[in-house]
Amino acid sequence: MKRFAGFFLLVLAVAATAYGLTRYWGARRTEDQWTWLRREFRLSDSQFSRIQALHQAYQPVCADHCRRIMALRQRMADLELTGAKNSSGYAAAQDEWQAVTRECNQATLWQLQKVAAEMDPGEGRRYLDLMVPRITQYDHREPRGVR
Repeated sequence: MKRFAGFFLLVLAVAATAYGLTRYWGARRTEDQWTWLRREFRLSDSQFSRIQALHQAYQPVCADHCRRIMALRQRMADLELTGAKNSSGYAAAQDEWQAVTRECNQATLWQLQKVAAEMDPGEGRRYLDLMVPRITQYDHREPRGVR
């Protein structure tokens, strides 16, 4: 009977630990992008406020890039549907799409550098190390957030 009680307590402890870890990891994954940014890069209240202001100021620029990129994607898709993928119109749309995506990438990289400059130096470098590859590999299929 003692063995059973010991085994039961062990199973109960393992189950409680698994439940606790699942809740902890699940809560961290469901946090919003701002909570993540603040926690991950140990931002003070003033750093966090300045970064949010930078983000708000950049939103219209980002929205314009997204609008232009999506319109060009749609134009290329429409041309493909009509069998005009080898046309000069398609090539022009593709060239314009590439130019706008470059413009978007450059503006976003500049924005990331401004955000990193508001962080403590080590955290800013870590932020850029994390975010720059995401921008350089981004396919512009949907808007990106701060995470």
